[in-house]
Amino acid sequence: MSDAPAVPPGTPAASPLPRRRRVAARIRLDFWLDAALLAGYVVAYSFGFTGDAIHEWLGLALGLALLLHLTLHWDWVIAATSRLFRRGSRDRLLYAVNLALLLTMTLCVASGVLISRVALPELHIELASSLFWNRLHIFTAELTLALVGVHVGLRWRWLAAVGRRLLRLPSRRPR
Repeated sequence: MSDAPAVPPGTPAASPLPRRRRVAARIRLDFWLDAALLAGYVVAYSFGFTGDAIHEWLGLALGLALLLHLTLHWDWVIAATSRLFRRGSRDRLLYAVNLALLLTMTLCVASGVLISRVALPELHIELASSLFWNRLHIFTAELTLALVGVHVGLRWRWLAAVGRRLLRLPSRRPR
């Protein structure tokens, strides 16, 4: 007889590596929506690559995706706002960056709508464009690009950890 403990039938044999937990559906949604927002913004920002039509329609879609993103993270907004003025709060910088990102992206989408040359006329809406809205759109697009980089940098550990789990890549932590 063997001294090994009995393993119930149908139970997988013990593995020398710890089994990874499944990624919750909400985290998967957050990760892939964030990735789609990032990719969509980079493509929309590459105006020379997309041209007017794709740039404008993609910008409108990004505006809707931003609303979805904000709705999905509203619980974080409420919790972070309540912790904002507590001593030792670690969320202050992330909160400030996210608020700045929300404001710049909102201004970017709104000014983009106001200077639309393709999407709005296609919807039979004609607006008079002005140099002010055009410059605001360019400025907020560039500021948004910088803030997206800061946002990704601040959330890098979460992004890398979830990305490794979703893509089933080995962990980089020493054992």
